[in-house]
Amino acid sequence: MKYPNTPTEELVENIFGHKVTDNYRWLEDGSKVRVKAWINAQNKLTDQILPKKLQTEIGKEVKQSYQFPAISMPYSYQGTYFWWERQPGQEQGVLYFRKGLSGKKRILIDPNKLSKAPDHIVSLDYWVPSKSGKLLAYGTSENGNELSVLKVLEVETGKTLETVAKNASWSSIAWLPDESGFYYTNHPEVGTVPKGEERYHQKVLFHTLDTDPTADPEIFGKGRPKEDTMSLRLSVDGKLLIISVSQNWERNDLYFYNADSKKVTELIVGYDAQSWIAFGNRLALLCTNYQAPNNRMLRADPGKMPCKLELWQEFIPERKHKLEWFSITKEQILAAYLIDASQKALTFDLNGKETGQLPIPEHASLLGISARKEEAEYFYEYASFVTPGVTYRYNPTTRKLVKFNQMESMLNESDYLVKQEWFKSKDGTKVPMFIVHRKDLKLNGKNPTILYGYGGFETSITPGFLRSFGPWLKRGGVYASANIRGGGEFGKAWHIDAVRKNKQKSYDDFIAAAEHLTTNKYTSNQHLGILGGSNGGLLVCVAAVQRPDLFKAVVSEVPLTDMVRFPKFLIAGRWVSEYGDPSKPEDLKYILKFSPYHNAKAGTEYPSFLFLTADNDTRVDPMHSRKMTALFQSINTKNAVLLYTDNSSGHRGSLTMSRYYRDEGKILAFFMEQLGIIVQ
Repeated sequence: MKYPNTPTEELVENIFGHKVTDNYRWLEDGSKVRVKAWINAQNKLTDQILPKKLQTEIGKEVKQSYQFPAISMPYSYQGTYFWWERQPGQEQGVLYFRKGLSGKKRILIDPNKLSKAPDHIVSLDYWVPSKSGKLLAYGTSENGNELSVLKVLEVETGKTLETVAKNASWSSIAWLPDESGFYYTNHPEVGTVPKGEERYHQKVLFHTLDTDPTADPEIFGKGRPKEDTMSLRLSVDGKLLIISVSQNWERNDLYFYNADSKKVTELIVGYDAQSWIAFGNRLALLCTNYQAPNNRMLRADPGKMPCKLELWQEFIPERKHKLEWFSITKEQILAAYLIDASQKALTFDLNGKETGQLPIPEHASLLGISARKEEAEYFYEYASFVTPGVTYRYNPTTRKLVKFNQMESMLNESDYLVKQEWFKSKDGTKVPMFIVHRKDLKLNGKNPTILYGYGGFETSITPGFLRSFGPWLKRGGVYASANIRGGGEFGKAWHIDAVRKNKQKSYDDFIAAAEHLTTNKYTSNQHLGILGGSNGGLLVCVAAVQRPDLFKAVVSEVPLTDMVRFPKFLIAGRWVSEYGDPSKPEDLKYILKFSPYHNAKAGTEYPSFLFLTADNDTRVDPMHSRKMTALFQSINTKNAVLLYTDNSSGHRGSLTMSRYYRDEGKILAFFMEQLGIIVQ
């Protein structure tokens, strides 16, 4: 295969006694003319190599899978209901509201009308109503850059009242009860800090409506480490703001700001634990993994919260399964537990006594609960691999749960089998994996199979509807999802067991999952593909480099690959707690053992690869995909290595539907061609 010309510029660095080669460093700067030309050439090659007819056909089928209304569960604010909805043919979802459940449906924010052209995409990143639903704070960003502009609008008129901040990425917002203003987190504006640090230096500020936002007082953050990330919770009376501060996924500190004294005080600081607080009308509940790896709930009087975890009162003790999160209503506490990588929800009264369980089928997951401490009514939504979202409403008058909405699908769930199997990893640890396929599948060792994994940042990979994979499943393809270590499926220990010097355990688990699929005749190494994005993109690259004999095809979306230089780009400095810090000799030693960019060797034929990345990714720099593509293209003599770069989107979450159909069409077409699914 003739690839675009990719010069090597020999570079060998001696880092703490290790000779580190980086001959494709010139590809790091995507703003350079020759790098842009190389990207365009790679896109052209990918479009030429991937069968256009197959891409078109599968892209159409993916699009058909989405030709049903997508509707979120409602969120009630004193009788004003907000929800998200995308109708067939719309590029992005629209935010709606109505007064009362039977009120007139009205558009509040339509991102489709904010986007000026196909190559100028405006995304609605977040929205937070005030207590009564009269006002709404919301953030929008352009072309996937997630540099959100924070604005306030009046719900009844839809009129934007003011622009508050221009880089409020992932802003945490807490409205005052009287709706006169709100606390919010903000980043510095682009150009006011060194390039690449726009996502650092987070602060907490307070904005009073109808005042100059440039004069908003800074509540917290001055002198803090630039890597801090913050989230906010406000007490019912609005007098006490809880500020959660973390620099990694293993621990955090809690501070409180007293609105009367204007002072910030330490609340729970210095513990090697994760803790967060939610307020009810008469209690403060704290969820923590301190002395409880699967989490437990503690309680206190909101006005008398102890500053030591040991002094909080036990409310709901730790259980066998991980408590992921909880919501408080006027009458109940709704707690989501992870049971063998599927979510279940238990109900408790306000004294902590268990009262029941929300109906959720086997091998399904709770997508969310819409509940507020001021109201007894709540909604919840679940889905499975073959069942799209189902929403239930709790009627506080009848005290019964009633199905509120069920999304439609082209998949007939009765045609498919979902099961969970356990396998042993290299060190003997038992790891679960979900497997989905048609009921008439024969275990002949030749079934085209896609294995998905993530395994990082204590993120739990739970069942979710495989809408995009309908074309794959209906043609007899197998889909498997492995719950490997590094994730959060089994509490703190499951995560900690595979970070830093133990990161290899994530990769061992994933490789063991692949071996389970081949040993048990689901597939073979000639019919097995692997898929992952971001940290999962790194995962599949490492697995392919370490066991090239085990896989036929790999799709790696927005991955990290150069683990020696990763902290130097964008927000990746926050991730050293997960992977290790290559600026430290002891960390570099083990990083070099798994970094795929530094372990792919000439003379080995690696699986076929498709890399997908985006120019506007502000989390994982696209240079990782470029450098890894160049290296693999210089090594492979038979198997294809392709790269596709989207020039007007970000870290995958901001894609319009047409771009999503395009990319999913590429992914499935690539796997079908490589793994042997024939499309008539």
